[in-house]
Amino acid sequence: MTAQTTLIAGGTVLLGPPRDARFERVDLLIVDGKIASIGADLDRENADEVVDATGTTVIPGFVDTHHHLWETNLRGMTAGWDIIDFSWGIRFHHSAIESAEDIYAGTYAGALGAVDAGITTTLDFSHAINSPEHARQGIRAIQDAGIRAIFAYGLIAAPYAPSGFATDDDRRNDLRSLRSELFSSNDRSALVTLGVAVNDIGGVPWQQTKAEYELARELDLLTTSHTNSTWSPQRAPEISWLHHDGLLGTHQVHAHMNTSSEHELQLVADSGAAIASTPETELQMGMGFPVFARAAQLGIPVGLGTDIQANNVADAFTQMRLGMQAQNARANQPLLDKWGTGALHGVEVGPAEILHHATLGGAQALGLGDVTGSIELGKAADLVLVRADQLHHRPLLDRMATLVQHSRVSDVDTVLVAGAVLKRGGALDQTASSRAGELVDAAWERLDPQIEARGGRLPARPEGLLEQIAQASVANAPEWAAQVTE
Repeated sequence: MTAQTTLIAGGTVLLGPPRDARFERVDLLIVDGKIASIGADLDRENADEVVDATGTTVIPGFVDTHHHLWETNLRGMTAGWDIIDFSWGIRFHHSAIESAEDIYAGTYAGALGAVDAGITTTLDFSHAINSPEHARQGIRAIQDAGIRAIFAYGLIAAPYAPSGFATDDDRRNDLRSLRSELFSSNDRSALVTLGVAVNDIGGVPWQQTKAEYELARELDLLTTSHTNSTWSPQRAPEISWLHHDGLLGTHQVHAHMNTSSEHELQLVADSGAAIASTPETELQMGMGFPVFARAAQLGIPVGLGTDIQANNVADAFTQMRLGMQAQNARANQPLLDKWGTGALHGVEVGPAEILHHATLGGAQALGLGDVTGSIELGKAADLVLVRADQLHHRPLLDRMATLVQHSRVSDVDTVLVAGAVLKRGGALDQTASSRAGELVDAAWERLDPQIEARGGRLPARPEGLLEQIAQASVANAPEWAAQVTE
């Protein structure tokens, strides 16, 4: 079979690790989905397709390390909510009524929306798996959208859900079946791979937590979790607990981590685990300041995530700017408090550093650093052509600063995933885009009356909810918990 070739010509390309900020006017030859040649004025005659990149900056596709795609069905619902509102409204109630058909709709539309914004790789933390069919529809939706993804199968049982699983063992056995039947290959460069999203620590008995982490190791699956993301005087040192029982290790992505002590971050660094930071939801919902900069200083692979489709748009530009400036404000404030403005000496996080976390850093966090995240020979052609010739870009003094601080989703002109052009000339395929919109509109029409019948979009919190959650967490703690304080 003849190799399929595409030439990206005429653009200014960000070559190598994004932290290096090395921009060159070169062409890229793509052969069978991979970058086969990089050079000035490559031969156009023998390419099957030439993509004109004139006026654009060609960058590696954004890598989203924490994303709940199914929540696209509930877009905008959680504006103004805090983390307890979210847990009560979405996790306790609305996830329970999502059908397999709804999961397909939300996941498909969410994945296409991500591609539209230049996100070429995502980790889909799918925590509304109410039956085996839910999981399969989520996987099918990702495959149909064409995005590179890790489908993180949620082992989380939604309270009050008419579950398609009789027991937790049934849910874990379904994961085993998916691994053997649909994802038997260990090739992590495959477009869609399988992962596992485990229960939040304290949400289930400790023995179940252990069983989930051990199952992930048995199946050699990337493990992801919400970790160290809630504040209380008696908060559980979740990373220290995992370390105590030998459960902390490589091929893990811990989302948020805002409450982590320096000791716990060092444990993560020593273990080889990674972190996903989601600035927008963390700042809004009361999880605290993002920890990506603290973690990166320890050598921890850190990526950014757009997180909650019910709250945020899938937009890496927004996450980069929010994360960068939140960290700069956090770093500056002690100087301002003690010495005043005269103590300032620049900023801690600049455009190249934050772009690293949105691209190669995220790929490294997902174990895909040798597959995607930077433009280098042999890597997947996961590429984004970002317009750099609009009025809001001019004059173009600093291409990296223009890319990160002056660009927006509407500047995303062309998107390729594994060499396939999924967005061209500023637009997704119209048939796919229209279908996605119709699917989520239909899903909402089904869900809306059910949500209203169950107490509305944000059902009233019962008296003593926080106390009940705290008591359950204490009951679910390991028997040796008192011996491990940090």
